[in-house]
Amino acid sequence: MQLNDAAAFNFVVAQAATINPIVYETRFPELPWNELVFVDTSAPEWTPGIITFSSTTVGQARWYSGGAKDVAKADIAMDKVQQAVHMASIGYGYDLEEVGQAQLLGVGLTARKGVAAARAYNEFMWRISQTGDADKGLKGLVNQSGVSTGTAPADGTGSVTTWFDAGGVRTKTPAQILRDFNNVIVGIFTGSNTVEMADTVLLPFAVLAWLGATPMSDTNSETILSFIQRNNYYTQQTGRPLTIRGVLGLDTAGGSGTRRMVAYANREDVVVLHLPMPHRFLPVYQDGPTSYEMPGIFRTGGVDVLRPAAFRYLDGI
Repeated sequence: MQLNDAAAFNFVVAQAATINPIVYETRFPELPWNELVFVDTSAPEWTPGIITFSSTTVGQARWYSGGAKDVAKADIAMDKVQQAVHMASIGYGYDLEEVGQAQLLGVGLTARKGVAAARAYNEFMWRISQTGDADKGLKGLVNQSGVSTGTAPADGTGSVTTWFDAGGVRTKTPAQILRDFNNVIVGIFTGSNTVEMADTVLLPFAVLAWLGATPMSDTNSETILSFIQRNNYYTQQTGRPLTIRGVLGLDTAGGSGTRRMVAYANREDVVVLHLPMPHRFLPVYQDGPTSYEMPGIFRTGGVDVLRPAAFRYLDGI
């Protein structure tokens, strides 16, 4: 039996044309990195970096006499931040045995390897969006260096800051937990002169699960989470629900390895994830005598907080 390399190669190319669209139609709702931050794909794919300009207004009106010359003036203070864009890769491949058996049986190649590559891409971008990457100097949503950080009041049982202990026993009252929650949201609102208000809160999975399973009291079966969703400051001010999500990386993201709460306004003018080149598969090529590769690449600059005043952390919860 003679191996027909050209026929095998053409078969793989045709199969990739069918498989890759299937891969990109696959959704991974358990890793919603593109829901927790605005993803900006507007930059050129091969740009070496992203330059972000931010501005603040300065100046104050004051009383003035018609004959005076010292007219009060307003001005704009500009700041520039440049962030490098880095390339990463994840692809898939088949060997000649897989190709030959598919040809012999008259069936298509499975899309499972391509789906696995897409899954790996989503896992990578989830990590970048949450915690960044130390090797590339990237920061995520949970560890930005320019964000105001506070510690929960140490007025729980035994003067602790935490909402519950290692055994899941409540160490703060529901009222104290709501206060801690609202202090962060109100802090953003008042700290920005009532310009910004957080509409999203990220919590460690363990904290979110505990809030959703713990009743207000022995006589009130409403959970603490439900109570917070109804009585948080954002909902009271706007009439809209506060987005509360559990994410990885927050169990030890706080000072001294404590649990961290993240509150921010999830808007594109506040925080963005730069992704000039979303994941794509390159053309098929023969990597060796019996292997065919479908390389995949993407380029990202990580998370950029444009308005730190709309962001705040609370540690020790």
